[in-house]
Amino acid sequence: MGVALDTNALIDVLRGDASALRQVDHLARNGSSPVLSAVALFEALSGVEFTRSRPERTRLESLLSRIPIEPFDKESARRAAELREEFLRTGRSPSAPDVMIAGQALSGGHTLITRDRHLARVAEASGLRVATY
Repeated sequence: MGVALDTNALIDVLRGDASALRQVDHLARNGSSPVLSAVALFEALSGVEFTRSRPERTRLESLLSRIPIEPFDKESARRAAELREEFLRTGRSPSAPDVMIAGQALSGGHTLITRDRHLARVAEASGLRVATY
């Protein structure tokens, strides 16, 4: 079991956000290793490509050399679809990538780190362990 960073958490870690770093550090000290969804990687790389920021690209590449990337597979898709159905029942629908990242964390037995409180509430109701900051 690991600690899956959603895209916002990944960006916050890259930018040195103290709250995000504390949350990752806290979970890591309790034996959870960070992992990254291929979907979160896609979103982060898209942002770096758009901004063309060399410093952000360098920080991202450095982080990627230390964190395993998990593929979005059949079980991840199934769990994401179940989560999406729960979100739709609440009358709200986060972005598809957010639901995919949460579904992937759920299928992998990971704790999801996010600052999105609505995502956290619905995901927790579906059995996903979530840590917010």
